[in-house]
Amino acid sequence: IEGGDLLSLVQTGMHKYIPEVLGIILFLAALSFLYIRLIRNIFQKPLAGTSSFFKNMVKDISFLFAVVVITVIMARGGIQMKPLKVSDAYVTDAPYLGNLALNGLYTTLKSFYGYSVNKEGLWWKIRYFPSEDTAKKGQEMIVSLEKEEILDPAYPLYRHFKYRKEEFKPLNVVIFVMESWSGKFIGSLGGKIDATPFFSGLSRKGVLFRHFFASGQRSIEGISAILTSIPPWGGMILSQNPTLSQVRVRCLPSMLEEAGYQTFFIHGAKYGSMGFNSFVKHARITTYISKEEIEKDGGRDDGIWGIFDEDTFLYAHKLFEVQKQPFFTIIYSLSSHTPYRLPSKDFAFYGKEIPFSDYLNSLRYSDYALSRFFEKAREADYFKDTVFIIVGDHTEGRATHNSLFTMFHIPCLIYAPYHLKPVVMQKPVTQVDLSPTILDILHYSKPHASFGTSAFAKDQGLGLLSYGDFMVFVHGDWMLLSSLENSRALFNYREAPAQDVARRNLKKLGEMESEIRYYIQFINDMVVRNHLLPRYPAALGEKGE
Repeated sequence: IEGGDLLSLVQTGMHKYIPEVLGIILFLAALSFLYIRLIRNIFQKPLAGTSSFFKNMVKDISFLFAVVVITVIMARGGIQMKPLKVSDAYVTDAPYLGNLALNGLYTTLKSFYGYSVNKEGLWWKIRYFPSEDTAKKGQEMIVSLEKEEILDPAYPLYRHFKYRKEEFKPLNVVIFVMESWSGKFIGSLGGKIDATPFFSGLSRKGVLFRHFFASGQRSIEGISAILTSIPPWGGMILSQNPTLSQVRVRCLPSMLEEAGYQTFFIHGAKYGSMGFNSFVKHARITTYISKEEIEKDGGRDDGIWGIFDEDTFLYAHKLFEVQKQPFFTIIYSLSSHTPYRLPSKDFAFYGKEIPFSDYLNSLRYSDYALSRFFEKAREADYFKDTVFIIVGDHTEGRATHNSLFTMFHIPCLIYAPYHLKPVVMQKPVTQVDLSPTILDILHYSKPHASFGTSAFAKDQGLGLLSYGDFMVFVHGDWMLLSSLENSRALFNYREAPAQDVARRNLKKLGEMESEIRYYIQFINDMVVRNHLLPRYPAALGEKGE
């Protein structure tokens, strides 16, 4: 549970999960009754009728309560809403300062827990191949040598696009990260129900990815993958993983800030929701705008999570109008998050007879909110110099369990009518690929160390998706469901997305198993060994300097 969102989660439970909440309350009440009765049976007879017993009992209970409260506060690191994590120590550019700030006993116990209890934390121990073979294979799988150049052979992902410095296009970049948007309900992606008619119409005017996959199934996994270009499987999540906090990583916002951009993160929830206050520091985003600022500007509160999407998006538009330099912005929607609150009944487009109607109505509303933004943006000066990206963070859980494909299939559209021609991309692309794709569009020539590949490169497309203790490896037309021990299923998502064909395609299964092992070990070698970027990069990678 995210501590900063406790009230919202309780309100959501009371709206959507009343039987479950009542069950928990009854269980706790019954447990308390049995506990009190047990205590009475032990102490009541020997001390019945003595006033000292009750005085001592009150004194002991008060002392116990005080000890518990103090212990909890100390264990959480203070009275703030979200407990401190190891990664909270690493909010500066110098990792050694984070090392100095950490408590040795805490980090030792934390590491011991991860080593002895948390199986997912042991993924980095796996060794399948010699490191030199892994480096070569990993580089071949990820780096597009037609578009990029390796800067240091000792760092397989350290490279730059083959553009000259003067070719750089300082276009604004605005990424709409749409809460729980699922490809299954989007007409331009083949959805039988089109809950996003505006998006579907806009899709004909931009670069639409027919087979775009979420890198995980949680919001923080998606946003981390987008900005770091590191797969979130194995806990590799920015601001949450202490290892990743100590690794040399060039996040997309920091790269663009170096190029003279203003950087913003806009989310209609209250400050600190989902741990975004810590996340934006790790991502090197300069300005974080939350519910408090938007509400002062007239934003309407939905009563659960925060400001309705329309008001948040229009606030962003007004912010963009006054910018004097290029800007990079993440706008995170929230109206399509359960319990799917709507500003009025006018947006209840789908009746209760339609499965998942509450969710579909929230999609329809957030789609309307996008239409309102673009209605204003098209008349603004910044519009012609902006690359707009609309992408889902993950799919909606209940409605997308038909197949592994629908569980990860999300929309992604790049819309820049003055700079990109409309096209439908068929190859698989993931959130990890967005960062290098943006750098490619901008003709950015400085170094990056992405696990992704520009979507405009000529390759089959691949990606590693996080699925709890499992992982999903996507390459070409295939999806492999696997764990650290063995593979579970193989799907051709274009031909039969719900049909496991592993037994009938043993050759392909073997190929995919080999590739995923190379990929997993490659992540280990690059991240855990801090081998993404050189400590002292000798070259900026820009031609013409």
